[in-house]
Amino acid sequence: MRDKFGSAVLVFLLATTGAIGAAHADVDPAQVVVAYADGYAGTDGQFHAWEHRSDAEGFRARHADKYRPWRHDDPRHKDDH
Repeated sequence: MRDKFGSAVLVFLLATTGAIGAAHADVDPAQVVVAYADGYAGTDGQFHAWEHRSDAEGFRARHADKYRPWRHDDPRHKDDH
């Protein structure tokens, strides 16, 4: 009985952890011109800050070609796009 309870608790914890991780919004890559460490420039011409650090990390992992590892206003990269 104890093993079944422990297994049920483990399944519950894994399920809720996955749901929490999935709660972060994914940014549609078609709406991103270029992404930076602090946010992204959208096709609407506006800068959008990442809501969560994990959003930036996930975007970088899946779309490295559009990601720049510096802040969008870093003067050292003023002409790099």
